Amino acid sequence: MVQISSLWGVLPLALSVSAATLQNRQAAAAQVVKLASTENLAVRSNGQILATNMNSANLYAVDPVAKTSSTAVVVTGASGLSGIGEYLPDIFAVIGGKGIYKVDFTGAKPTATLVKTITEGSNLNGLAVLNNDTVLVADAGKGNVYRFSMTTGTYSEALKDATMAPSGSIPFGIDGIKYRDGVVWYTNIFKNSFHKIPVDATGKATGSVVTLWSNLMGDDLCFGPNGKIYVATNSKNSVVEVDPVTAAAGMSPKAVASVTGSTSCGFGRGEKDKDVMYVGAGAGVYSVTVK
Repeated sequence: MVQISSLWGVLPLALSVSAATLQNRQAAAAQVVKLASTENLAVRSNGQILATNMNSANLYAVDPVAKTSSTAVVVTGASGLSGIGEYLPDIFAVIGGKGIYKVDFTGAKPTATLVKTITEGSNLNGLAVLNNDTVLVADAGKGNVYRFSMTTGTYSEALKDATMAPSGSIPFGIDGIKYRDGVVWYTNIFKNSFHKIPVDATGKATGSVVTLWSNLMGDDLCFGPNGKIYVATNSKNSVVEVDPVTAAAGMSPKAVASVTGSTSCGFGRGEKDKDVMYVGAGAGVYSVTVK
């Protein structure tokens, strides 16, 4: 979700609860580029970072070596972009309003094509890749998750739970979402909570939700090359680390990076930056080494 600091004036005081007890080993992050209100990001195999902005139809390309940014492609028909995920090599699913777009970098120049609009969607935000055709789309306004075929545009509700429900005066619920090895991990930003739920190959729940914490804001998240999960904490100005092997209710995550208004993250894919976490934030894209 967009950086929260600008929204505190309209949010109830109940949302500014104390953070979970953090095992602090934060590293200072370095700014890669200045890019206002970075919402979400994905790292391409060529090292480029793709960054979205909820107030722009431009999908930005960031060169972390040259420390420059440019517009990779304009997603025509969208007023702003949020979740992004690579479901085939160099082909990405991108949320633009209520539309799910295919952004293809395999040709001579990138193209953006509307696959289908989720007409009953309320506030589509987070996106997770389930397989090389299906993505999971989190609806923060309705508190559910859709399974969506990038080939056919067919979609249906896959998950719905009270832990995903919206709250607050905006309202906004489930935010970041990722899938790996039969488990969906997700945050509820205004309930200051982080959860996991086992699912089958279609994204349907096969067990109960486990709430890992309910007193630390979480925005989007990513997996590191070490198999651990990293959660951006938005107004808590950090990124925290979660070991999925030992993750349990009431856990205390480790703070590994300090980034003002952190919204999202992704790791480098080259030999030189495989331990570098790129973090989207209110003032741009940052980098920090995590081992």
